[in-house]
Amino acid sequence: LRGAGRAAALAAGHTGRSAQRGAGLAATRAAAARQQLRMHGDDHVDPDAKTIHLTFIRKDGTEAEVEGKVGQNLLRLAQKNDIELEGACECSLACSTCHVILEGDVFDQLEEPCEDEEDMLDMAFGLTESSRLGCQITLAEFMDGTRITLPKATRNFYVDGHVPQPH
Repeated sequence: LRGAGRAAALAAGHTGRSAQRGAGLAATRAAAARQQLRMHGDDHVDPDAKTIHLTFIRKDGTEAEVEGKVGQNLLRLAQKNDIELEGACECSLACSTCHVILEGDVFDQLEEPCEDEEDMLDMAFGLTESSRLGCQITLAEFMDGTRITLPKATRNFYVDGHVPQPH
Protein backbone atom coordinates (compact mmCIF):
# COMPACT_ATOMS: atom_id res chain seq x y z
CA LEU A 1 0.00 0.00 0.00
CA ARG A 2 1.21 3.46 -0.78
CA GLY A 3 0.20 7.03 0.01
CA ALA A 4 -3.33 7.50 1.31
CA GLY A 5 -3.96 3.74 1.26
CA ARG A 6 -0.99 3.09 3.57
CA ALA A 7 -2.06 5.94 5.87
CA ALA A 8 -5.56 4.47 6.07
CA ALA A 9 -4.17 0.99 6.77
CA LEU A 10 -1.94 2.32 9.53
CA ALA A 11 -4.82 4.32 11.01
CA ALA A 12 -6.86 1.10 11.01
CA GLY A 13 -4.20 -0.59 13.10
CA HIS A 14 -2.04 -2.25 10.44
CA THR A 15 1.64 -2.29 11.28
CA GLY A 16 2.97 -1.39 7.83
CA ARG A 17 5.57 -4.10 8.30
CA SER A 18 6.96 -3.84 4.78
CA ALA A 19 7.96 -0.27 5.54
CA GLN A 20 9.63 -1.37 8.79
CA ARG A 21 11.93 -4.04 7.35
CA GLY A 22 14.31 -2.34 4.86
CA ALA A 23 17.67 -4.15 4.84
CA GLY A 24 18.38 -7.45 3.15
CA LEU A 25 15.28 -7.59 0.94
CA ALA A 26 17.08 -8.44 -2.30
CA ALA A 27 18.29 -11.81 -1.00
CA THR A 28 14.92 -12.62 0.55
CA ARG A 29 13.11 -11.69 -2.65
CA ALA A 30 15.29 -14.02 -4.69
CA ALA A 31 14.78 -16.90 -2.26
CA ALA A 32 11.04 -16.26 -2.08
CA ALA A 33 10.77 -16.13 -5.87
CA ARG A 34 12.42 -19.55 -6.10
CA GLN A 35 10.10 -20.85 -3.37
CA GLN A 36 7.04 -19.33 -5.05
CA LEU A 37 7.83 -21.00 -8.36
CA ARG A 38 8.29 -24.31 -6.57
CA MET A 39 4.99 -23.99 -4.70
CA HIS A 40 2.63 -22.60 -7.31
CA GLY A 41 -0.15 -24.95 -8.25
CA ASP A 42 0.77 -28.32 -6.82
CA ASP A 43 1.83 -29.73 -3.48
CA HIS A 44 5.14 -31.48 -4.04
CA VAL A 45 5.42 -33.76 -1.02
CA ASP A 46 8.10 -36.36 -0.42
CA PRO A 47 6.16 -39.38 0.90
CA ASP A 48 9.27 -40.47 2.83
CA ALA A 49 9.69 -37.12 4.62
CA LYS A 50 9.30 -36.96 8.39
CA THR A 51 5.72 -36.58 9.62
CA ILE A 52 4.94 -33.67 11.94
CA HIS A 53 1.78 -32.73 13.81
CA LEU A 54 0.07 -29.33 13.66
CA THR A 55 -3.08 -27.93 15.20
CA PHE A 56 -5.20 -25.41 13.29
CA ILE A 57 -7.39 -23.15 15.39
CA ARG A 58 -10.39 -22.34 13.22
CA LYS A 59 -12.24 -19.02 13.06
CA ASP A 60 -14.88 -20.34 15.48
CA GLY A 61 -12.23 -21.46 18.00
CA THR A 62 -12.51 -25.19 17.32
CA GLU A 63 -9.29 -27.08 16.75
CA ALA A 64 -8.22 -29.54 14.08
CA GLU A 65 -5.15 -31.71 14.52
CA VAL A 66 -3.46 -32.68 11.26
CA GLU A 67 -0.36 -34.52 10.10
CA GLY A 68 1.95 -33.07 7.49
CA LYS A 69 5.28 -33.90 5.92
CA VAL A 70 8.44 -31.85 6.24
CA GLY A 71 8.73 -29.87 3.01
CA GLN A 72 4.95 -29.66 2.48
CA ASN A 73 3.24 -26.34 1.80
CA LEU A 74 1.11 -25.16 4.76
CA LEU A 75 -1.76 -23.88 2.58
CA ARG A 76 -1.98 -27.14 0.64
CA LEU A 77 -1.88 -29.15 3.87
CA ALA A 78 -4.79 -27.12 5.24
CA GLN A 79 -6.81 -27.56 2.05
CA LYS A 80 -6.20 -31.32 1.98
CA ASN A 81 -7.56 -31.50 5.53
CA ASP A 82 -10.66 -29.38 4.87
CA ILE A 83 -9.37 -26.45 6.92
CA GLU A 84 -11.02 -23.25 5.66
CA LEU A 85 -7.88 -21.54 4.41
CA GLU A 86 -8.81 -20.11 1.06
CA GLY A 87 -5.72 -19.33 -1.03
CA ALA A 88 -7.67 -17.53 -3.79
CA CYS A 89 -4.55 -16.74 -5.86
CA GLU A 90 -3.32 -20.36 -5.71
CA CYS A 91 0.07 -19.56 -4.15
CA SER A 92 1.02 -16.76 -6.53
CA LEU A 93 1.44 -14.05 -3.85
CA ALA A 94 -1.47 -12.02 -5.22
CA CYS A 95 -3.86 -12.10 -2.23
CA SER A 96 -3.94 -12.48 1.54
CA THR A 97 -6.67 -15.12 1.85
CA CYS A 98 -4.26 -17.71 3.28
CA HIS A 99 -3.22 -15.40 6.13
CA VAL A 100 -2.35 -17.36 9.27
CA ILE A 101 -1.13 -16.36 12.71
CA LEU A 102 1.82 -18.36 13.99
CA GLU A 103 3.25 -18.87 17.44
CA GLY A 104 6.03 -16.34 18.06
CA ASP A 105 8.84 -18.87 18.35
CA VAL A 106 7.84 -20.56 15.07
CA PHE A 107 7.51 -17.20 13.31
CA ASP A 108 11.01 -16.24 14.50
CA GLN A 109 12.56 -19.43 13.07
CA LEU A 110 11.12 -19.02 9.58
CA GLU A 111 12.95 -17.22 6.80
CA GLU A 112 11.81 -13.59 6.66
CA PRO A 113 8.97 -12.89 4.23
CA CYS A 114 9.81 -11.24 0.94
CA GLU A 115 8.55 -7.74 0.12
CA ASP A 116 5.69 -9.12 -2.01
CA GLU A 117 4.45 -11.21 0.93
CA GLU A 118 4.78 -8.19 3.23
CA ASP A 119 2.69 -6.13 0.79
CA MET A 120 -0.05 -8.77 0.74
CA LEU A 121 0.05 -9.05 4.53
CA ASP A 122 -0.52 -5.29 4.77
CA MET A 123 -3.97 -5.99 3.26
CA ALA A 124 -4.78 -8.94 5.55
CA PHE A 125 -7.60 -8.78 8.08
CA GLY A 126 -6.43 -9.06 11.69
CA LEU A 127 -2.72 -8.61 10.97
CA THR A 128 -0.41 -9.47 13.89
CA GLU A 129 3.33 -9.40 14.45
CA SER A 130 3.46 -13.16 13.77
CA SER A 131 1.24 -13.16 10.65
CA ARG A 132 2.36 -14.97 7.51
CA LEU A 133 0.79 -16.22 4.31
CA GLY A 134 0.25 -19.97 4.50
CA CYS A 135 1.22 -20.38 0.85
CA GLN A 136 4.74 -19.17 1.64
CA ILE A 137 5.39 -21.53 4.54
CA THR A 138 7.15 -24.84 4.03
CA LEU A 139 6.78 -27.28 6.92
CA ALA A 140 9.96 -27.95 8.88
CA GLU A 141 10.80 -30.30 11.77
CA PHE A 142 10.88 -27.43 14.28
CA MET A 143 7.19 -26.85 13.53
CA ASP A 144 6.13 -30.17 15.08
CA GLY A 145 3.41 -29.43 17.64
CA THR A 146 2.74 -25.93 16.29
CA ARG A 147 -0.64 -24.25 16.77
CA ILE A 148 -1.73 -22.15 13.78
CA THR A 149 -4.54 -19.66 14.24
CA LEU A 150 -6.83 -18.61 11.41
CA PRO A 151 -7.97 -14.98 11.54
CA LYS A 152 -11.68 -14.31 12.12
CA ALA A 153 -12.12 -13.10 8.50
CA THR A 154 -10.26 -12.67 5.21
CA ARG A 155 -10.26 -10.04 2.50
CA ASN A 156 -10.70 -11.55 -0.95
CA PHE A 157 -10.12 -8.96 -3.66
CA TYR A 158 -9.92 -11.69 -6.32
CA VAL A 159 -13.52 -12.86 -6.70
CA ASP A 160 -15.86 -12.67 -3.74
CA GLY A 161 -16.62 -16.20 -2.64
CA HIS A 162 -14.18 -17.90 -5.07
CA VAL A 163 -12.58 -20.90 -3.41
CA PRO A 164 -9.98 -22.58 -5.63
CA GLN A 165 -9.56 -26.32 -5.57
CA PRO A 166 -5.99 -27.68 -5.35
CA HIS A 167 -4.91 -29.34 -8.58
